[in-house]
Amino acid sequence: MLGNITEFELCNFMTFNKLTCKPGSRLNVVIGPNGSGKSSLVCAIALGLGGEPQLLGRASSVGAYVKRGEESGCIQISLRGESKEELITITRKIDTRNESDWLFNGKVLCFNDRDGNSA
Repeated sequence: MLGNITEFELCNFMTFNKLTCKPGSRLNVVIGPNGSGKSSLVCAIALGLGGEPQLLGRASSVGAYVKRGEESGCIQISLRGESKEELITITRKIDTRNESDWLFNGKVLCFNDRDGNSA
């Protein structure tokens, strides 16, 4: 289905050093004990698809989502495109200076260009 998350990868994001997750096309459930990173996955999806940190109610700046002791982190989300073979990949690189770099299918995207309009 168009827009389904087919895969997401996290690097130095909150509790994770490196994580690759490939959700199925139907219902997906994340379970685990307290502190295992369940809400970190939700935060990664929200921030990786353009959400602002204030939306999540955890921290007011994106730099707070970088794993403690690291200077930068990365969220990469792949979505199903028009066909089953087509993938749309959105990458958000974040750092402790509260800066983000965005890539759309590997091409640099200005933050103000998220809606497809040039700045």
